[in-house]
Amino acid sequence: MSIIYDPKETLQKIAPQKKIKKLLKSNVSLKKSALAFVDSFNFIDKKAVSRIALKTIKSYEARIDADSVSKDEILKDPKLLINRVQNEVVYQISNEIKTKYAGEYFEWLPSDADEPDPEHQLNYGKIFVIGEMDYEGREFGTDGCKCGMRILVNETELKLE
Repeated sequence: MSIIYDPKETLQKIAPQKKIKKLLKSNVSLKKSALAFVDSFNFIDKKAVSRIALKTIKSYEARIDADSVSKDEILKDPKLLINRVQNEVVYQISNEIKTKYAGEYFEWLPSDADEPDPEHQLNYGKIFVIGEMDYEGREFGTDGCKCGMRILVNETELKLE
């Protein structure tokens, strides 16, 4: 048996795009009440997610001030905010997996990213030990990694706390 960790599927449950989009107020500031979507997950640091969202919103404000983009464009399609918040959530989940399943083996599964990391592509199908730094290229779960993993244990569901 094994556990399949698919970031895309996990993000649809934990941090879907529509919930992240609700973080933006009409004046392009952070709606902190919308961060409630991470409250039910003990392994997600709400403050870290909030920091990433605030940093992204500040970059939006700078772009608006420079007249390179309008508020309406950002509110209509806040891709950068969605991407950065989802990357932070995936990073935190990856760290929780490394803590919970340290020492277990996993098979590196392909990414669903539009442009998968070429270094990560070299690892597809290979078996590694969770928590050991013997990966070829960058570490699993960092830098917006959307690769999946099949954790080789006698369980079928990911147990994160």
